[in-house]
Amino acid sequence: MSIRVRLGAGSGVELLMSAAAIADPDWRGVFHTGQSSYAAARAAGGSRLLRDAARFGRFGWINLAGPLTALTGVWTVDALRAQVAATDPVELRLMLTGARRHQLRSRLDDATIRAGVAGDRRARAAWRAALGETPLQVTPWLLSTEPALITRTCLAVIDGLPHAPRATPLPRIRQRLAEVGPERLLGEVATGINYRTGALEDVVLVSSPGVAPILVVVDEVDRTVILHPPLADGVADDAGAHLREFGRAVGDDTRIRLLHTLRLAPATLPQLCEALDSPRTTLLHHLALLRSAGLIQLEVASGEANVYSLRAEGFDAFAQAATAFPVA
Repeated sequence: MSIRVRLGAGSGVELLMSAAAIADPDWRGVFHTGQSSYAAARAAGGSRLLRDAARFGRFGWINLAGPLTALTGVWTVDALRAQVAATDPVELRLMLTGARRHQLRSRLDDATIRAGVAGDRRARAAWRAALGETPLQVTPWLLSTEPALITRTCLAVIDGLPHAPRATPLPRIRQRLAEVGPERLLGEVATGINYRTGALEDVVLVSSPGVAPILVVVDEVDRTVILHPPLADGVADDAGAHLREFGRAVGDDTRIRLLHTLRLAPATLPQLCEALDSPRTTLLHHLALLRSAGLIQLEVASGEANVYSLRAEGFDAFAQAATAFPVA
């Protein structure tokens, strides 16, 4: 079955990515615009706005990208606000806690998901048994707060965060889709993610300057949303820029340990967490940076655990960037 690819962008997506960076200190240092988003939010709303954004966690804000990109039309901040305001508070809390995610829906029925979000202990135990640490990505505030207050706080953050309309960066990617087709385009924007046959059918590619230099993937039940940096306009290769990107990727002890671990054998995320004695939330942003630099790859298969491995081509590119860098 061929892959169906749709394209989109919008200021509402950029606001969600800014909120995700503000909410999570680890990811604030990953996104190129993370620190500037945090500084702008502090200037606009002080500690209260920062605290309210953090209550949703990175996972909560990213989860809203799914329903936003399901809307027709341009995904503006106004469209995001209108959608949040119009959504039933109970349903909004379910969205924020990841109830639309394929990983959750493929292992738990709707009643167990709803009961877990509402606070049922047996249901939450079923979550942990099925998904390991995944429920820990949901903030305690989302699980313990009345849905109506969650809605009001969400709207207050959307209204409070500074944002500016951005030109929709779609002409280049539309041209590329027409030139190479959906499968090859997917490989170009999602470098380092290999989807096996049947693992991907309906895809929304969202061009977002706010996620650079990594990808953000929202795996909903009926489609996959991939937020990616806009395609470059065919500028000449810059050895210095490539070397800086590689240097950023390997300039951390945890990421070096991940590379050493994967050199021994491919591994799933739970296996890496055990090998490095680190929680999932800590390793995910390190893995994202290594993947964005092309040093590792992710194998995605429907119904199976995702597997990380080293990417030999990435290390070849690293060596070429170092060799090409002018020293005199």
